[in-house]
Amino acid sequence: MPESATHASLVQAVIMFAEREFGAFVEIAVREDAVRPMRGERPPRIEGYTPDVHATDVPTTKTIVGEAKTQRDLETDHSRRQIAAFLRHLSNTPGGVFVLAVPLAAGATARRLLAELNAPFVNATTRLVVLDGSTSRSVERPC
Repeated sequence: MPESATHASLVQAVIMFAEREFGAFVEIAVREDAVRPMRGERPPRIEGYTPDVHATDVPTTKTIVGEAKTQRDLETDHSRRQIAAFLRHLSNTPGGVFVLAVPLAAGATARRLLAELNAPFVNATTRLVVLDGSTSRSVERPC
């Protein structure tokens, strides 16, 4: 299926977040699942799913797995399974960060969905971030 303009801009938001977190692209490894990836490399599959963005600093101390979802795609069964797989993977990854980029109107839904899907991993140190077009907000972990 062709990538929509909305989805492409959300993927770019995740990439810009990775650059802000890690610094210049020459110092990080970024792989994106796009029509024309910047470096020609696709992200690794995680539990059978390919994230939109996979980034690490060099040497690896932090790993970002990023996913872009349109409002329509956010709550599908496929998206729920995919996001749960990424959270499960990051729960076992030191310095793991999961970034979910969504349109502004889907921000609250994205935060609720992440809190729900992350509940089994409450003891993990994964940082959860929702990029919703207005601000970047970390989702607070339930205590």
